[in-house]
Amino acid sequence: MLNGVCAVTENIPVLMACCFLIGFIRVALVLNTTFVIAPYLLGIQTLDMFLYEPDSPEGAYKNDHARTVLMPVLYCYILCIVQFSNYVSAWVAYEFRWEYTYLLVMGMMLAAILLVSFTFCHAPTHRYHLPWRLLPDALLLTLAMGAFCYIMVFGKTYDWFAQRSICVAWAVMLVCGGGFLWLSAAVRQKRVLELGIFRYRYTWYGIGIFILLMLINSSTLFVTTYLKMSTLSGNLESATVSCWAIPGCVAGLVFTLICVFRGVHFRYIYAAGFLLMLAANLYMFFHYQTMGVYEHTIPPTLLHYSGMLVLYSVTCAFAMKHLPIRYFATWLFLMVAVRNVVAPAIGTSVYGNWLQERRQHYITRLVQDVRTDNPQSAARFMQVTRLGQLQGKDGMEASRLASTLMKGQVTLQATLVAMKDITGSTVWICLGSALAVLLMPYHRNEKT
Repeated sequence: MLNGVCAVTENIPVLMACCFLIGFIRVALVLNTTFVIAPYLLGIQTLDMFLYEPDSPEGAYKNDHARTVLMPVLYCYILCIVQFSNYVSAWVAYEFRWEYTYLLVMGMMLAAILLVSFTFCHAPTHRYHLPWRLLPDALLLTLAMGAFCYIMVFGKTYDWFAQRSICVAWAVMLVCGGGFLWLSAAVRQKRVLELGIFRYRYTWYGIGIFILLMLINSSTLFVTTYLKMSTLSGNLESATVSCWAIPGCVAGLVFTLICVFRGVHFRYIYAAGFLLMLAANLYMFFHYQTMGVYEHTIPPTLLHYSGMLVLYSVTCAFAMKHLPIRYFATWLFLMVAVRNVVAPAIGTSVYGNWLQERRQHYITRLVQDVRTDNPQSAARFMQVTRLGQLQGKDGMEASRLASTLMKGQVTLQATLVAMKDITGSTVWICLGSALAVLLMPYHRNEKT
């Protein structure tokens, strides 16, 4: 129903509401599907790992090891499905119409309803009660995170606090976020955020690694930008390159499982993940050029998604080690909030603003060489002007055409130099992250 509304509506607020509800339902479906199929695929009783406290250290290690095996498989199939669906959506929109993408999803949902109806056993007869007491927490948190994302995405565009809407969003974030934290701390009933989880060191490790990961992950924006600028590729070609993320995720899954089964320490798995992302950025650093090659974007995509899967999957299981069962639901909430909302908003804002600032810097530097007393620039300007006159334009129109072309060339070159500059800095960020995870203090005799 929601996809049907998205296919026909032209109202932006209605579209935003539908997307919000689709995201809400998607998370619930993914979690429930995972808990249903994991026992059949891996022989792991997922609910037992999250609901029952182990009665011995051996049982605790067994649960930790099982979660460390489960998470790479879970993230691998989720990321592979996401990349494949992005390609299918781009193909349908390119070959037919963009509305057909929503119609395709509607057909798939109907097929899923029939599959569930005919294959699942009958539901239990006892009634379930929704925890309505958590509704204020959910509303306050949604408003706070929505305001935070708005500030991060549009802050640079609206000149930060010079715009009233940014100030209002800041006030909403503080009031709603403060109200959410007050409910979590002052009310004794079970809440979404159990503040006692922050007493555990691994919780802070997990949050920090997720923020670093999503910050570095935002650099994939440059691969798509480079692909469209230097190879003149469209959305379908970009989605095709993204399909190479699937073998990258599979390679990351194999690497992670080998490390887990061989008992490799977490510090070395983390360092390997950051080094893979370092290799992806280092490869791109040496391949930026005005006339790019389509195939040059494939190796960094493979390397980046391999490292991302390693870090994604291990961090979730790592932060649950030595954590009491009563905090597991809170950690899952923190993981989704930080990984899917806070960290991507910060990463997108940092790289978007960084790219804009460096591009303007290099435009200012490069445009100084475009002068009439520069023989090369003058010859190019006169050549384009003469070409415009041969096409029937008068002198003013031909000069304007030449100026526009020169401006486009300077902007293209400045953008590529800016991306090369930022990618080089990202290499150092990856190296620093790898060194940080190697030097972090861990529990003694820590094992995967």
